[in-house]
Amino acid sequence: MLHVLNGDSLASSFPASLRGEIAVARECLVDGPVQADSIEELWVIRDKYLSKNYDGVTEGEYFKSVVPEFEKILTASQETQVYLWFENDLFCQVNLWFVMHLLKKHRGSVYLVSPTTDLIEGFGGMNQLQLEQAYRDAKLLTANEKHILSHMWELYERPDVSEAITLSKQVIPELPFLYPAVAAWKESIPHGEYLGKPKEALKELSAQLDTDDFGKIFRAFHIKYPIYGYGDLQVKRLWEELKQEESE
Repeated sequence: MLHVLNGDSLASSFPASLRGEIAVARECLVDGPVQADSIEELWVIRDKYLSKNYDGVTEGEYFKSVVPEFEKILTASQETQVYLWFENDLFCQVNLWFVMHLLKKHRGSVYLVSPTTDLIEGFGGMNQLQLEQAYRDAKLLTANEKHILSHMWELYERPDVSEAITLSKQVIPELPFLYPAVAAWKESIPHGEYLGKPKEALKELSAQLDTDDFGKIFRAFHIKYPIYGYGDLQVKRLWEELKQEESE
């Protein structure tokens, strides 16, 4: 059994009663370039991007802390039952799509474990008993559902948000969490004078709160736009880009 967790926060509170190996998705694929001709090229692209754009991340660190976790997924035996612990926000969904892409040839059972809390709290708002119950309530993905989630990564990488919107609408009965995340992706794309929903939202919140205090703006963004699932690092980078653009 392999549990693929959405981050180190869940890993730190993961119930010891749940047996199996753990792989942690230490990525933020929603941020930065993802187009590559091979998985090896993607590793290099992501390593360079994250080390350049995130304070405290050194070049080469990706191959020590991120790649080994993904390799646990790639090398899982066909008999391994895989449990995917991911939330419904865009940040988590893009990582989920990528993990499903890694599992494209996996013939074993794949389960999706979802939080019973809202978008703001996610797994972080659940205690040990609730996490154990979420595991017992995991959704066994059908072959078609696995294909759709894997294909979503291909559409994201391409990128083809129009096709992703169409597909996610078609599968609302089976995968109802998919469309809201894809819609958030579409709204985040800049076009013309429109900066994309996240940056436009930051401008709006700054004006409403009458402040440039990032802490206050981030907290407001986190509460008002939980569908994005961005952490403080992603929002801070967007905020700094916004301030830079305004000063030019």
